[in-house]
Amino acid sequence: MTVVLAVDVGPTAGKAACVVDGAIDDVAEVPLGRSTPRPGRSEQHPDDWWAAAVGAMRSVARDDVDAISVTGQMQDLVPLRADGRPVRPAILYGDARAGAEHEELVDRFGPAWVDAVCGPLDATNLAAKWVWLQRHEPDVVEATDFVLLGAHSVVVQRLCGAVLCDPTTAATTGLFDVRSGVWWAPVVEELGIPVPPLGDPSTPAGWLATAVAAALELPAAVPVFHANGDAVATTLALVGDGGRRPYASIGTSGWVADVADRPLGGALSLPVGDGRFVSIAPMLTAGAAIDWAREAILGGIGPNALDRLADGVSAVEHGVLFVPHLDGVRFPVSSSEATGVLVGLRRSTGADVVAAAVLEGVAHALGQLLDLIAPDAVELAACGGAVRIDAVLRALADVCGIPVVRVDDAHAGLLGAAIVAHRGMGAEPLGAAAVTDRFEPDPRRHELHLRARPRFEAVVSSLGPVFGDLAALRAGADDA
Repeated sequence: MTVVLAVDVGPTAGKAACVVDGAIDDVAEVPLGRSTPRPGRSEQHPDDWWAAAVGAMRSVARDDVDAISVTGQMQDLVPLRADGRPVRPAILYGDARAGAEHEELVDRFGPAWVDAVCGPLDATNLAAKWVWLQRHEPDVVEATDFVLLGAHSVVVQRLCGAVLCDPTTAATTGLFDVRSGVWWAPVVEELGIPVPPLGDPSTPAGWLATAVAAALELPAAVPVFHANGDAVATTLALVGDGGRRPYASIGTSGWVADVADRPLGGALSLPVGDGRFVSIAPMLTAGAAIDWAREAILGGIGPNALDRLADGVSAVEHGVLFVPHLDGVRFPVSSSEATGVLVGLRRSTGADVVAAAVLEGVAHALGQLLDLIAPDAVELAACGGAVRIDAVLRALADVCGIPVVRVDDAHAGLLGAAIVAHRGMGAEPLGAAAVTDRFEPDPRRHELHLRARPRFEAVVSSLGPVFGDLAALRAGADDA
């Protein structure tokens, strides 16, 4: 029997579970808040991450734990003193304060930077945020001895004293040469960013400190694994150790991902640590677009009512399309100014068609990402909160023209962390998440969606100037 205490420090909660031979035995969760000191900014305090992790671990701790494995949110800038204490709150992955600095760095480092990181760069990269700190908070930079780049790195450091970054998290930062597997010197050295050493997720980062073990009521000196960041940990749980399964995650935001033996150009490629890469193409508003439609234009109906309303309805047959980019778009084009669009409405258009159009619009956006990530896919797995709505998966199957399977993703991050520990301890490999439902495409509707796809894509490209004008109007209103 192998017992792993798995920890997942996400943006909304710290979670912990004892995973016994791959099965969740017990789960605890401690909520986390987030600070938005100004529009576009997003911060959390590392002490809050630690408190949430400790609270969750104490709730599930047992005396036969064989290892601790920690995953969590990535692409955070965490300035720390030599003793590991925070200099300031962490600047989170979605924080967009460094737009001007990003543009300057793009001009400075050019196409070589994009080539090194194997993916598109935007203002959330950590190089730009470090330059922002240099300009606006120089006292913070002066007091910083090293930075960590993910919430799980902070928890690992406090559990066993190790200062590390996993390759997955490194690849999200804009500081990492993905093909070479090292920090990209032109950015890191020229900007003076005190990055941590890189570590193999399946090699113990260290052993649980005696004082921490006593406080958590855990065995002393158990190995602590700095697992991959949350996106790859989730992927490991969905595909199994060593497996491949293209999948769509449809939560508040969303993404399409697949595992390959090399980085995929045009997508975010994250090293797993075993010679493989997870290629990910994200969308900013997936389930969030569905929730917005439920609340703002469908009378506040719940998810079950939305499912019933859209059941059997095809918006594309009515010539109605919805573009779900309410917070901008990153793939396959990048535009922070893009907005949502509902087009094709007539007086005869009912709420059922609008509901179906929203679900089909999210499906079309995911379908574009699937074409980029896994154009040869014969089946697509789906997970995330929105997949509980059957109509979402029917729309996705119809748009993509392949079967869509709903998989059990409960606590996937925790299970992925356990997979890393199993690999590191030489324990039995863990398999892929189980399929719970299957949705076959309707051939007639798929043909209609094939015809609609160019129109869907044209809406975003042709409305680019309009998006810019609308953004200028919003900015003017904010300044008034």
